Amino acid sequence: MSVSLEVCRERTDDTVPAGHWEDERTTAVVLAREDGAVIGSVVVLDLGADDPALRFAAVPEGAFEALVPMLREAAALVGAAGGTTLRWVAESDEMPPSVPEELGATEDGEVYRWWRLELSAAARTVEGGGAGPVEERPAGEDAVFRLGLADALFDVEIEEDTAVLVHDREEEHTPDELTALVGAVVRRVREAHPAVRAAEAYAAPDDDTLGAALTAVGFVPTDRRAVEYLLPLGG
Repeated sequence: MSVSLEVCRERTDDTVPAGHWEDERTTAVVLAREDGAVIGSVVVLDLGADDPALRFAAVPEGAFEALVPMLREAAALVGAAGGTTLRWVAESDEMPPSVPEELGATEDGEVYRWWRLELSAAARTVEGGGAGPVEERPAGEDAVFRLGLADALFDVEIEEDTAVLVHDREEEHTPDELTALVGAVVRRVREAHPAVRAAEAYAAPDDDTLGAALTAVGFVPTDRRAVEYLLPLGG
């Protein structure tokens, strides 16, 4: 069996699987096929930046063996469009070290790291009335519930026996406020989803406030992280 590449430049192309053209900035999609079936893709985004080193980004998905040829094809598209660097973000369990090494790409810093809390009887959570301002909000797509405090919120998705906490906030909050919110989310998971064994959340490396809140509730950082990669083009 061999892998073949296909470059799609029109969102009207009905051979491209649904979802690849959802972002209006998409300028091309590179598909990897094996025996006619799609096994991987790289969506090329034109971010519109004036700096050619910042203008283009890629969103890779799919089989490890197809990542290198797909990203090379994406890099050629970006170079032809005037870009000088191809950038992409990938989690540590999605991008084998051999891929950036073979391409000549380098890490440009950690984007976020995953934290984990085992929901055992010994796990530490914040109890009591500290979560008074926390309120129920309409849940987002794929979420089983959403809790918010002012303009900070957590959507909770359940993946097998793990609750995934997806956060969003517009302004800075104190560690105590976010601790109250995270603590309320964990209590809701325990009460409403007793089969869940662990909770996971992510935080940027410079997000000291969220990191302090996660620590207060009992979360610990893991080795799983997301990194931005840079692939210089030409020269």
